[in-house]
Amino acid sequence: MKKQLLSLTTLAILASVPATAHVVMEKWEANAGYQTFMTLAVPHGCGASPTTEVRIKVPDGIGVFAPEPQAGWKLTIVRKKLDQPRPGEGGRMISEVIDEVVWSGGNLPADQLGRFNFLALMPNTPGKTMYFKTIQKCTEGETKWVDTVADGEPTWKIWATPAPSPFVELKAPAGPQLGASMQQIGEERKKMSKPAGPQ
Repeated sequence: MKKQLLSLTTLAILASVPATAHVVMEKWEANAGYQTFMTLAVPHGCGASPTTEVRIKVPDGIGVFAPEPQAGWKLTIVRKKLDQPRPGEGGRMISEVIDEVVWSGGNLPADQLGRFNFLALMPNTPGKTMYFKTIQKCTEGETKWVDTVADGEPTWKIWATPAPSPFVELKAPAGPQLGASMQQIGEERKKMSKPAGPQ
């Protein structure tokens, strides 16, 4: 709760200083291996020009990505084929993934906050920083929020770049998201599907 309040407070500070305002993730931390509800916050336009399109590049390693429609905006999902299919949830093979998601055709005034929501399954790699590179287009102009820092560098250094990419840092969770591993849940499911009574 404290970290969430800190992130929102920081967002408010960034939004109040036009020279240093940034497009950011509302929460800057996420549990590795968890499905996480996330919000991209757009606290300003391009100068006085309203935002008309927000495009997010989905980082490699995201297992599931599900964007939420935004009232008054057209939602477009851009997919890419994988070089090699890989196992997905339920054992099915995945041959393509979401590469980009675009909200377009809206009109977000330059002095208002916009929130763009999605669900993402984070890779099980604690300590990794996931960059959600974003292009913000406006009636006049655009900003490419794509700057990152090298692996091993402190994440705070991203704030020194001209157009920092929105990001989340992955941390090690206390345990499985559902309270048990998928293997344990699968075994329990098998037990529950057996008919009751003497065998």
